[in-house]
Amino acid sequence: MLLDLGHIAAQFPSQGYFNLPHISFMFKPAHYKVVKVDSMWLAWPVTFVIFPKRMRDRSSNVVPAEKDLLSSFTTIKTVMNNLYDGLAEVLLCLLKNADTRENVLEYLGEVVNKNSSRAHIQVDPISCASSGMFVNLSAVMLRLCEPFLDAHLTKRDKIDPKYVFYSTRLDLRGLTALHASSEEVAEWLGNENPLKTDVSKHQNDVENRSQQSQEATSSGSNGGGPSFLHNKPMSSCGGKAKYTFICECFFMTARVLNLGLLKAFSDFKHLVQDISRCEDTLSTFKAMQGQAPSPQLEQDIARLEKEIELYSQEKLCYEAQILRDGDLLHRALSFYRLMVVWLVGLVGGFKMPLPLTCPVEFACMPEHFVEDAMELLIFASRIPKALDGVLLDDFMNFIIMFMASPNFIRNPYLRAKMVEVLNCWMPRRSGSSVTATLFEGHQLSLDYLVRNLLKLYVDIEFTGSHTQFYDKFNIRHNIAELLDYLWQVPSHRNAWKQIAKEEEKGVYLNFVNFLINDSIYLLDESLNKILEHKELEAEMSNRVEWEQRPVQERQERTRLFHSQENIIRIDMKLANEDVTMLAFTSEQITAPFLLPEMVERVASMLNYFLLQLVGPQRKSLSLKDPEKYEFRPKQLLKQIVNIYVHLARGDKENIFPAAITRDGRSYNEQLFSAAADVLRRIGEDGSIIQEFIELGAKTKIAASEAMDTEATLGEIPEEFLDPIQFTLMTDPVILPSSRHTVDRTVIQRHLLSDSTDPFNRSHLTADMLIPNLEMKAKIEEFIRSQQLKRET
Repeated sequence: MLLDLGHIAAQFPSQGYFNLPHISFMFKPAHYKVVKVDSMWLAWPVTFVIFPKRMRDRSSNVVPAEKDLLSSFTTIKTVMNNLYDGLAEVLLCLLKNADTRENVLEYLGEVVNKNSSRAHIQVDPISCASSGMFVNLSAVMLRLCEPFLDAHLTKRDKIDPKYVFYSTRLDLRGLTALHASSEEVAEWLGNENPLKTDVSKHQNDVENRSQQSQEATSSGSNGGGPSFLHNKPMSSCGGKAKYTFICECFFMTARVLNLGLLKAFSDFKHLVQDISRCEDTLSTFKAMQGQAPSPQLEQDIARLEKEIELYSQEKLCYEAQILRDGDLLHRALSFYRLMVVWLVGLVGGFKMPLPLTCPVEFACMPEHFVEDAMELLIFASRIPKALDGVLLDDFMNFIIMFMASPNFIRNPYLRAKMVEVLNCWMPRRSGSSVTATLFEGHQLSLDYLVRNLLKLYVDIEFTGSHTQFYDKFNIRHNIAELLDYLWQVPSHRNAWKQIAKEEEKGVYLNFVNFLINDSIYLLDESLNKILEHKELEAEMSNRVEWEQRPVQERQERTRLFHSQENIIRIDMKLANEDVTMLAFTSEQITAPFLLPEMVERVASMLNYFLLQLVGPQRKSLSLKDPEKYEFRPKQLLKQIVNIYVHLARGDKENIFPAAITRDGRSYNEQLFSAAADVLRRIGEDGSIIQEFIELGAKTKIAASEAMDTEATLGEIPEEFLDPIQFTLMTDPVILPSSRHTVDRTVIQRHLLSDSTDPFNRSHLTADMLIPNLEMKAKIEEFIRSQQLKRET
């Protein structure tokens, strides 16, 4: 193995090992990748493995002190950066040399293309290079990018988006695009150059590429960086594209980071999840061992403890090489700042609203360009002080512009990841005053952040994934936390109220509808699970009967018990967030809740919650440790009652009491007095209790009036009944496709969650409804005639 590359070879002793306090390094010469570059040989380190000494010496019980571990981390960082600097210097020398430049670029392109499967969740270590090699390469490529990562990004115009389509160095066209399908990309290429039926075949001439590369990368120096990096803009000769080195380096670095540093972040995240799962399982097994000891459980516990130890060792390796290297993270953040600024330039710059149509160049960019930027921001945001000194405004602008723009970024999960970034930046979570200015002193944020969060909250209902029903709760959890924070900021709260007024029957009404849907589902699931959990708890507490059951059954029931604990805790946490949002928004925004298509839905939800919390079954929901499950019935009752009172205050037409009484499933006038008694005992504000009691009195009157009306109308002809709710129609409309006649309020409520005709699933929107004036006249005549009969 040739290691005659100056100070790089000097980094490693001939035997491949060297020691530092509490750390042993092992460099594996057998894993060198040797590449011929004309008359030179380049030995590239494929694997650089770091083993904390404690990890290798299993016989030792000595765990290094924290200060020794930190010292070792610092030493590792120094050694690794020496390695990165040395490798970068070697590549720089080779790239400056016209005789070797093309071969080096060809080698880097082949490294990326041959290892493209590293992007998969499971990576074959036989057919792919190691993570160590690609993390090293990531660090080196970032160093090569430094000359065009200046604060003003003055060289970004040298990056040509057409490289994605026409470059034969990297295989980029097969990657998932931000918005365009592969068919759309092919069609655009055909329209762009109809004589080229096969771009890749047309440009598959290595000698021509070599000539192009030499011309494109040769230029004079421009102080501050290597001379070969400052190139002329791309040009064309004989119809064949040429690209500056800046352009080539930009796209190569993006691919290397995707397969290297970002893949390492992903692997680290999965490793942490594996450790957490093992620890949870270990806790469950230990509890089962206490309930029903068995030799198999002892073996399982020992196996898990060993797995956790190995995982923890691996976690330390990641921490040593990546998490502790602030310089590496800052370089990567600078690169992705260039990425987002360049991408925004493809759509006309940082301005809103976005163009009506998505530019083809933007639509065809690889999706991972944006995903990697978001993943890096999330990862760095969770490392203390990692964002210090990083310019975040451009990232903030990018996120606000695109998180609610499915016409530009098709993947809803990628747009949801942008919300996760913002969630990490909330001042109360980041602990940084820098991020506070992004929310409270940032013009694009003040103008569009709340609007786009509400829109994404609605859009995420349908992701197209088979797991969309469950995915939406996690995504909306992040949105809810952000909205809760923004409501506390006066400027954002004012923007929120203005949006609710402008979009009263648009996106805001859809937001309220989905918020109510989620609240009902989550709280109902939580309360039902609590009842099941209590039954299981009672089984296990009866020691005599429990011990008589088979061991396997006891183990399965114990596992179910711990699983239910987690489900209840998660569902209750999400339900609490939704009810809290309903409570604080309804205090100042009541109009959408009182619309005809919404008011009965809101009333039914509140009645159901009230029945569960103060009805006959409330005692069955008592838990030994309710806080453990995020179950706070007193706080929940206060919030429900506050929503009742808020809507009653905004009810200028006195429609809310009648809507409450029309709920035949949960409404009971006695629940109001029962709730008032509980509120007095737990110290709720007296004025709130009084307003709630007054609302109860109004509902009692409304219930009496409804009974009188029902008696007056008698038996209603079936043709006058809405076929969905079987209630008397007040504003009948015809569905254009199925031709059924339904009540406008009922079908509008359906359309809030599902934009299809309920009878044949064809597309349907509110503006397509056809008033059935003839039916309405018949119904009005029927009501008049029944009233006359009653009077006579």
